[in-house]
Order: sequence, then structure tokens, then C-alpha cells
Amino acid sequence: MISIRKRGKVYQYCFEAGKVNGKRKQITKSGFKTKNEACIAGQKAYDEFINGESTTECNLLYSDYLDY
Repeated sequence: MISIRKRGKVYQYCFEAGKVNGKRKQITKSGFKTKNEACIAGQKAYDEFINGESTTECNLLYSDYLDY
């Protein structure tokens, strides 16, 4: 689930990517002028993450992945 927040004059999207060493890992990006832009970009990033197309590096250990 994607959450949209206003931070100052810009919007930010955020979604949870799992747990790393028992702590929640969240993916965030900020700097969108409108709420709609943040929502569209957040949905695209979330879909890429779910489908495994994300190119961002994750520090998730293999054993934590298996627990997840």
C-alpha cells in the first residue's frame, strides 16, 4: 500500500519493502509538485518492486528473505 504525504511544498510517496534485521524497510521518494504526480510515480515504483523489476539495491540477507 502506498501512502502519499505533503512535506512542505512538495509531495512524497512511501511504501514498505519488508524487514531487514527485524526493522521495517521503507522506500520513499519526494519532490513531486502535485499529489497526483506522487501517486502515479508511487504506483509505478510499487509495481516495479512487486514484479521484481526494481534496480535498487537491497541489503536484505538471504536468511531474512526466506523468513519473509
